[in-house]
Amino acid sequence: MNLTTPTSTQPWLITLEAYRDLASAPWSSPPRDNDKKEDQKPQYTVRNGVAVIPIHGTMMRQVRSRLRTVAEYCGIRLCDMQETAEAIRAASLDPTLQAVVLDIDSPGGTVNGTPELAHAVEELCSSKHVYAYTSGMCCSAAYWVASQADAIYAAPSAIVGSIGVLLPVLDCTALYEQEGLKLDVFAAGKYKSIGLEGTSLSDEQRALLEGQVQATWAEFKQAVNRRRRVDGVCMEGQCFSGAEAQGKGLVDAIAYSKGELLDKLAMRHAL
Repeated sequence: MNLTTPTSTQPWLITLEAYRDLASAPWSSPPRDNDKKEDQKPQYTVRNGVAVIPIHGTMMRQVRSRLRTVAEYCGIRLCDMQETAEAIRAASLDPTLQAVVLDIDSPGGTVNGTPELAHAVEELCSSKHVYAYTSGMCCSAAYWVASQADAIYAAPSAIVGSIGVLLPVLDCTALYEQEGLKLDVFAAGKYKSIGLEGTSLSDEQRALLEGQVQATWAEFKQAVNRRRRVDGVCMEGQCFSGAEAQGKGLVDAIAYSKGELLDKLAMRHAL
């Protein structure tokens, strides 16, 4: 798995640094036997009637057991968005809960799965008070999800934002030529071989990918603006500290710790 190769032609909602970490990880290294684990679905914890649902690590629509094990071996945390959505639905049906906190520490992840998880959060708001909190990172896909909560809290030094879309495609044709290699491609459909290693993008292929990136970005910004008021100049892919994000409308308030926020919510909802 090498995400910098031209075979990766799906847009990402992730910070550049996290994308580089994924690309440079030794995914071919086999996990040790004692590292193998069963799938771990995110269970929410409850404190004074407030459920806490973790969204930690790079977000993917579905994380198979082996991928999770290999990722852990490479020092990378992964978040299964389908499992997170299941936890959200379970919380929505729990009559003992008055509020839900999304505990976020994520650089973002795949486009696939993000709008659906964000929708699940928006639906949860119709039955529970929903808050997002980050003391680490709440970027890109993670911010898309957080933006659908009723309010967002962040630690002053948290990293928030990265409202943008990323799709690097590597053209290694010159390297192939240098090595005396030539690739003949037989494909039906002008987009079927898009991004194939050893080929260059045609103008039509490049336009297709650019269109996908721009369409995803537009959907991202529309989702944020449906729930919050964020100026367009703050949605150009940049990140802000929690304190800066509050001043720019990406965050509603500062909370120095998750415990502080939970105590505040307990008093607010008389739990």
